[in-house]
Amino acid sequence: MRTIEIKISEEQYQHIIAERSYGNRVNLEEETFGGYEICLHVSSPDVIPATLQMKMINNIDLGEVEWKIKRLSHE
Repeated sequence: MRTIEIKISEEQYQHIIAERSYGNRVNLEEETFGGYEICLHVSSPDVIPATLQMKMINNIDLGEVEWKIKRLSHE
């Protein structure tokens, strides 16, 4: 099995938490169910940096991130 690891900054993390909290409040107020998407956009590895986007109530561009696919160590 493999995992995808995405490294984010503290600022990006705080932005995700704030948007998730806001989205949950809105869903409760409107009595709806909802979730969110985390989208990793990779155009051309090693040429154009990957970016991360969160989609919930709003589309939030979180900026550039580092990512990699790793093999689990217990295999």
